[in-house]
Amino acid sequence: MTSMRFTALISALAITFTTGAASAAQFGAIAYSKSSGSYGSSHNYSTRADAEDEALSGCSSYADDCRVVVYFRNACGALATGDNHGYGYGWSERRARAQYTALSNCAANDSGCHIVSWTCSK
Repeated sequence: MTSMRFTALISALAITFTTGAASAAQFGAIAYSKSSGSYGSSHNYSTRADAEDEALSGCSSYADDCRVVVYFRNACGALATGDNHGYGYGWSERRARAQYTALSNCAANDSGCHIVSWTCSK
């Protein structure tokens, strides 16, 4: 009986650790500069702040007016830009849906929209 309890305990611990690792939050972000069209992105960070800092860092290498336009957790994010630096962003659990939303949002503001960045954090 004692060995059965020990085996059950080990099994429960294994399930707990496996589930915990799989459900850990992974953040990502995309930053954009409307004046220059520069952008930066990040994925698989343990905090939103770290993900946003990395995205801003990548964008700020090329422009002074970068701002985070979208962040996401255990999902995908996308950025679309148009001919006149108009933009749209989207996020979803699926990359294709994030891109579709980004393109739709961009088309409401500009013409010639296309995806310039996408990333997933999961």
